[in-house]
Amino acid sequence: MRAPLAWALLLAVFGTINAIWTHDGIQVAEFGFAVLVILCLAVGLWLRGRERAGPAALRSASLAAAVAGLGVASIVFGLAFGHFPMYFGAGLLLAALGRLAFELRSQRRTEERWRRR
Repeated sequence: MRAPLAWALLLAVFGTINAIWTHDGIQVAEFGFAVLVILCLAVGLWLRGRERAGPAALRSASLAAAVAGLGVASIVFGLAFGHFPMYFGAGLLLAALGRLAFELRSQRRTEERWRRR
C-alpha cells in the first residue's frame, strides 16, 4: 500500500509544480484525476490486503521484476530519444533477468525443502 501512496504524493508534487509553471487548468485537472485514481487504487489494495496478509503475500513481491520493467521502459524511451537509454535499459534488463532467475531458483529450492518436511 505504501507504493501507491508514494506515487500519488509524487504525482501531487509534480502536479503542483506544473500548475505553478503553466497555469493550465486542463493539466491541473489531469494530474488531479491521476492522483485520485492512484489513491482509490491504494484504498482498494488496503481493503484487499486486510483479508489475506501473511507469508504467501510476499511470494509475489520481486524487485527484479520491477527493475526488468524499468529496463524495458528505458529501451522504449531510447527508441525515441537516443541510444544511451537503450544501452542502459538493455544492461538493466539483463541484470534484472539474471536476478529473476536467481530468485526463481531460490524459490524452487525453498518450496522443495518445505515439501520434504
